[in-house]
Amino acid sequence: MNKFIQTDLEENINNIEYCFHHTSSFSIRKLKVGKENTLNMALVFMDGMVDTAKIETHIIDSLLEIGDELPRDNSCLEVISQKYIKTASIKIANTLEEMIDAVLDGDTVILLQGYDQGIIAKTAQRKERSLEQVVSERSPKGGLVGLTENLDTNISLLRGLLKTSNFCTDSRNLGSLSKTSVSILYIQDVVDQDVLNEVKRRIDKLKVNYVLEGKLLEEAMENPSKDFLFSMSETTERPDVIISSLYDGKVAVLVDGNPYGIILPGLFVSAFQSPDEYNQKLGRFSIRLVRLVSFIMAIYIPSMYVVVSKYLTDKLPKNVAETLFKGDELLSPFWSMIVLFFLLMVLADAIFRIPPSAIVFVSLLATIAIGETAVSAKIIHPFSLILVAITYLTSLLIVSKQMAAPTNTLRFAFLWIGNLFGIPGMVIGTTILILYMISLRSVGVPYLAPIIPFRIEEFNDTFFRNRLEKINNSEHSYPNGSR
Repeated sequence: MNKFIQTDLEENINNIEYCFHHTSSFSIRKLKVGKENTLNMALVFMDGMVDTAKIETHIIDSLLEIGDELPRDNSCLEVISQKYIKTASIKIANTLEEMIDAVLDGDTVILLQGYDQGIIAKTAQRKERSLEQVVSERSPKGGLVGLTENLDTNISLLRGLLKTSNFCTDSRNLGSLSKTSVSILYIQDVVDQDVLNEVKRRIDKLKVNYVLEGKLLEEAMENPSKDFLFSMSETTERPDVIISSLYDGKVAVLVDGNPYGIILPGLFVSAFQSPDEYNQKLGRFSIRLVRLVSFIMAIYIPSMYVVVSKYLTDKLPKNVAETLFKGDELLSPFWSMIVLFFLLMVLADAIFRIPPSAIVFVSLLATIAIGETAVSAKIIHPFSLILVAITYLTSLLIVSKQMAAPTNTLRFAFLWIGNLFGIPGMVIGTTILILYMISLRSVGVPYLAPIIPFRIEEFNDTFFRNRLEKINNSEHSYPNGSR
C-alpha cells in the first residue's frame, strides 16, 4: 500500500474510498477556498472517531477564511499548516498508507488539488472510561487508580507521577492488517540496556496481522521450547507498580486497548511482592517469606498427603493413621484430591461466568454438594476436604495472578508423581523442577535472580524489604545470560 499521493484530488479521494470499501462511516467534506482563484480541498475523516466541533472551528472555519493571497507554489501546504490549521499536532503525509493510518487513528486528512502531499491534523476523540479503582490487584495501602484502555491516557498518567525528563517512550505500530500502537517505557540512565535492547529486538522481530491482546507481546518475550510453565513477564494494572519497576531498571510495555502493562524482566521473586509492603512497616521481614511458604504448601500439601497415606501409614501411630487415612470411603486419598481440585476449578471458573446475583446460590450449592453431602455419603474422607481448603487458601496469598496456572499444574503433576513413585519420585521431581527454573531466562535475565546467580547486593528488596531510603538510593542491575 506504499502508493504515493497524486496531484489529482478526485483520484486521491477514490483511492481512499476504495481502501475503506466505501464504508458509511467514512466521511469526505469538500471545500472551495479563495475568491477569484479558488482552490479545491477535501477533508477526510471517520465519523465517530473525531471531534467534529474541533474540525468545524479549528479547520473548516479557518480554511474558509483563505483569500487569494495564499501562494500556489510548493510553500502552500506549509502556509496552511502554520497559519490556518489550529490543531495542536500537524504533520505532512506523502503516501496513501500514511493517510489511511491517520484516518484510523481518528485524525483528519486535508487534501488539495494539484499537490501530491496531504496535511494530517490531530482531531481524534476516543470514547474511553474514566480512571477507576483497581479491582484485580487490591491493596490495603497505596495508589487506587488503575490503567485504562487508552494508551495516551496511560502514558499521561505515568508521566504525571514520574516527574523526570529521563522518562522515555519508544512507540511503534504492530500489525500488517490492523495497526496497534505499542509503547516501550523506560527511564534513561536507570534502565538495564541489555534488557531494553532485547525487548526492542523481540518486538521488532514480531510479524503479525493484528494485535488485540497484550498476551501476544508476553509470548514474544518467551522461548516456546522452554517457557511452557512459568510466565517470563509480569502484568499489572497499577501505575505505582510500573513506576517502581522502571526505577528498578526494568522495562514496561503498554499496548493500546489493554488496561494493563507488561513488565520485563519477569522474575520469580516478584510474584511474592505487593505494593502495600512499601506503605507499611508491619510484615516487611515476614510477609514475603509467608507467601513463599504458602506457594510451596499449595504445591506439595496434596501430594504429601497422598504419599503418606499410600506408603507411610505403617510408620505412623495407629490412632493417627486411623483418624487421617483409614475409613470406608469410596474414593482413595489420591482420587479424592483429584476430584476435589477438579470440582474446585470448575466452581472457580463458573463463578466468573454466572450473574452476580447467582454467585451466593451457586457457592452454597457447591458447599453442600462437595462438602457435607460427599462426606456424609462416605465418598471422600473429611481430612481430604480440609487439606483442599487449606491448599486453596494458601494459593490465594500469591500476589501474581500469573502464578496461578503454574501452581495448579505443579500441584497435579506432583499428585501423580507422589501416587506412583512415593518419596523418591517427589525428590527427583523437585530436583528437576529446580533445575528447570534455573535454566529459564526472561529477556536474557535468569528467572531466579538474584537467588541464582546469588547477588547479595540485590537482597535489599527480595524476600524482605529493607529501609525505603536504602532501596531508593541503591542501583539495580541484572545478570545477563544466554538468550
